[in-house]
Amino acid sequence: MKSKQKKEKKVRKPNPIDWSLVEYLLQADCSGTQIALSMGISNDTLYERTKKEKGMNFSLYSLKFKQKGDCLLKAKQFESAIVDKNITMQIWLGKQRLGQRDKQEITGKDGKDLIPPSITEIEIIKTQK
Repeated sequence: MKSKQKKEKKVRKPNPIDWSLVEYLLQADCSGTQIALSMGISNDTLYERTKKEKGMNFSLYSLKFKQKGDCLLKAKQFESAIVDKNITMQIWLGKQRLGQRDKQEITGKDGKDLIPPSITEIEIIKTQK
């Protein structure tokens, strides 16, 4: 009789996740799907490992770092406008944050007021064609 050999299950050790890269990509506003794809893992793996290793669901984890990224970006834009004296950024921030807008003026020929043509003028133009 042959002795029965026990089949040993090989437990695969999960690939490590570079959490600092995940956090950086979340700050850059990448989605969980994009991050998982770039790391060569499935969405489910990323979401499950976040729950297991970080103690929170992926939505909450990602929100934390996306907000940090938004804050860093706003600070950099502000720095560009104020410290670097970037006029274009100053104008853009004024429009975004202060509701400023470009003044648009529509004038007629030679800068005169624009007056719509009268019915008679329209009839004259039609007969000339």
